[in-house]
Amino acid sequence: MHYLVLMTGSCGNCYIFSTGRDTIIIDDGVTYTKIRTQMEAHEIDISTVRALFLTHLHPDHSKGVGVLQRKLFIPVYISALSKMKNESILIKQKIEMDGLRTYEYGEEISIPGFCVTPFPTSHDSDGSSGYAFTAEGHKYFLMTDTGLIPDEAWKHAEEADVEFIESNYDSEMLENGNYPVFLKDRIRGRFGHLSNNAAIDFAKRTARHGDSIYFVHLSANNNAPSIVRDLVRKEIPSGIFCKVCERGELFEGFLDGDNLFEKL
Repeated sequence: MHYLVLMTGSCGNCYIFSTGRDTIIIDDGVTYTKIRTQMEAHEIDISTVRALFLTHLHPDHSKGVGVLQRKLFIPVYISALSKMKNESILIKQKIEMDGLRTYEYGEEISIPGFCVTPFPTSHDSDGSSGYAFTAEGHKYFLMTDTGLIPDEAWKHAEEADVEFIESNYDSEMLENGNYPVFLKDRIRGRFGHLSNNAAIDFAKRTARHGDSIYFVHLSANNNAPSIVRDLVRKEIPSGIFCKVCERGELFEGFLDGDNLFEKL
C-alpha cells in the first residue's frame, strides 16, 4: 500500500491510498490540479482511482468533489443520512447527485482492491463518518472531525495496522485563546473535535507493537505539533511508529507486506 496525506487541517483534507492497481481517496478539500500533480509526482496513476469517500460535507473536506467527479467519473460515497440532511450543501458545492452512492453505517462496501466499512462519528455535519478498510491483507483506520469517540471505532482501530486519528486541539491553548466562548464550546463539545489528550489516549489503548499512527487535523490556532509530539513521547509505547502531520503538510508512506516505509 502506498498512501499520501495530501493535506490535513482546516486548510483542506485529502488522503490517498493506492495498491498500485487500485486507488481510493478519502475526502477532497483540495483542487483537482493538486490531486493530479501530486499523484503524478508520487507515481500513483490517477486512472487507478476507483472511488472517493467523504467523512462529511464541510468545505475543507469536500469543496473539490464536484470537479473531481466531472474529471474522473468515479462514484462518491457518503452516508445515507448525510445525503438526506445536506441537499442544499450538495447543490451549493455542485456535487453531482447522480454520482453519489450512499451507505448505512457498518455496511461493507467492496470496490476493486478494497473493502471499506464506514462508522458514525459525532460532528456538526449530519451523517459524518469515519472509515476502516482492508487492502492487501492489512487494515487501515481513519477517524477525523468527531467530538466523541464512537463505540464502533474501538474494535476497528484495535485491528488496524495503520491509524489516522484527529488530534485537533490542546485544551489549555483553547481555553486561554481568543476564540469567543460559543466557538470554544463548539470545538470541545460532543459535535466538535478531539483533543490531544483524547486522541493520544485512544491511540495508546488501540495500537499494537509494529503499528503506525498518524495524528491529523491539528488546529492552526489551538494546537502545536510540538505539544502533540511531547505527548506521544510520554504516552505511546516504543515499537509504535507515530507521525504528527502538520497543517498543510504532505506526507508519504508505504506498507509493503509486513514492512512499513515512511518518507519524511
